[in-house]
Amino acid sequence: MKTISSNIKGLVLALMGAVFAHYVHIPLPWLLGPLLTALLLGSVGHPLSCDPRWRRVGQVIIGMALGLYFTPALVQAVAAYWGFILIGIAWSLLLGTMLAALQYRINALDWATAWFSSAIGSASEMVNIAERHQAQVDKVVAAHSLRIVILVVLVPVFMELYFQVDWSGLHIQDTERFGFFQVMLLFFLALFVGKVFQFFNILNAWILGPLAIIGLLSFYGMLQMRLPEWFIAFGQVCIGWSLGSKFPFSFLKNNKKFIAMTLVFNLLALGFSICFALLLVNLSHTEKQLLILGFSPGGIAEMSLMAKALGLAVPIVVAFQLSRLIFVILTTHFFYQRSLQLFFKSEK
Repeated sequence: MKTISSNIKGLVLALMGAVFAHYVHIPLPWLLGPLLTALLLGSVGHPLSCDPRWRRVGQVIIGMALGLYFTPALVQAVAAYWGFILIGIAWSLLLGTMLAALQYRINALDWATAWFSSAIGSASEMVNIAERHQAQVDKVVAAHSLRIVILVVLVPVFMELYFQVDWSGLHIQDTERFGFFQVMLLFFLALFVGKVFQFFNILNAWILGPLAIIGLLSFYGMLQMRLPEWFIAFGQVCIGWSLGSKFPFSFLKNNKKFIAMTLVFNLLALGFSICFALLLVNLSHTEKQLLILGFSPGGIAEMSLMAKALGLAVPIVVAFQLSRLIFVILTTHFFYQRSLQLFFKSEK
């Protein structure tokens, strides 16, 4: 009963943090609100309890949301831009390796923490994998949180200044949403498939299982509506609450250099990505805005919303971001092992 009570309290406080973040217009309020709330309370000695199953719920919901992107239009976008998408995937690997080297050399992190905090992938999945390699989870969470904030705040600013975009005058077209009982039915189906993936020890089962089944149904035209905003928001709350609860009591006080340098590293990553995208534009006839959003280091939901607002082909931007995300989730462990053999062979 004590565990249930503490988790209910944690969920209520996480939701309150999300609602507050929403009303003060913090970027990604349903994710960063709970994360910052948990971080703040933890820093004053009152950490929020969060059962690991809450994170699984969040992962299932995010996997479902990603699965709905698997439409014939997405497949056509991949076919048309496969060359640029492969370049984007290679760029994400190169960029992540560069950031890991900076974290290792300048912030003096162990290689596991440096690698998983720098991989350009889902924060929750990188934390999940990092835990298996005894990395410093709090620093992995902090690095990805800073990357998300920088991305969501600065990409729109750059687009506004470079392309003279007036975001306030743009309208995002809405589509029909699933009803409550439809959502619950899909959720339990996704949860079941996630459990099957876990039974067969498939890596990142709780996100890839739901993504696989929902993506299959979506591709064959059986799911043509959106998940309701409250459902996706709840998934983000679960993820943010879970990530924020991993920060120890004195993290901010004892890691000022790490936070400052990680902020600089992520600013460099975004700057390099924009410059690389503009370089490719000059070598081809591709639209500048598409490549900038496609090569931005993370953020499927945020980049696709910007693409909608700008009147761009959303499936192309989603194809860039989703291909990179799946590639990173599936290969991060493999490339981590190869990096150990390549860079630390002489130390063994």
